[in-house]
Amino acid sequence: MKVTYYVAASLDGFIAKADGDVSWLDQLGISMDESGYEEFYATVDGLIMGRKTYEMIVSFGEWPYGEKPVWVCSSTPQSPMSGCNLQPETDPQTVCDSARQMGIEHLWCVGGGGLAAALLQADCLTNVSVSLMPLLLGEGIPLFAELSADHRLTLVNHRLHGSGMVQLEYRLS
Repeated sequence: MKVTYYVAASLDGFIAKADGDVSWLDQLGISMDESGYEEFYATVDGLIMGRKTYEMIVSFGEWPYGEKPVWVCSSTPQSPMSGCNLQPETDPQTVCDSARQMGIEHLWCVGGGGLAAALLQADCLTNVSVSLMPLLLGEGIPLFAELSADHRLTLVNHRLHGSGMVQLEYRLS
C-alpha cells in the first residue's frame, strides 16, 4: 500500500503558523489547477490525519472528501462530521493495517507533521510529496515533528512553476 504525505510547506519548512493558521497559502494566490491537487486526489482511496487537521477541516462546515474512508489518529475520540466516513482505528500502525485489510491502495496523510513523523517511524510512510511555497514563515508547525533517526529519500519527480512553487516527490529508500 502506498502512503503519501502530500503537503504544502513554506521554504523554511513549516506547514502552518504556530496557531495552525494556513491562510498564508491562499494569500500566495497559487491556483489549485497549478498545484496538481485534483490529479493527486483522484489516486487516493483513503485518508489519514491527525486530530488538529481533522478539527480544522470540520471547522470549514462541510466535509470535502466524500465517502473515502478516513482515519483520525488521536487519543481523543472524534465525532464523525456529516458525510465523513470516519473509521474507528486511531493508532498509525493499526490504521495502516486496517487500510490494507480494506484493500486501500493509496492512503493520503493529510497532516500534520507529528502524524507524518509517526507514520515514518512505524515504517508505514512510503512517499513524501511537498509543494515548497515561495515564502518564509520564520516559525510554525514543522513539516515533520522530531525524528529519532535519519531517513533516506529518493527523488522521483520535481516540477518548477512560474509562481515560484516547487513540487518535489520522494520515495522512501
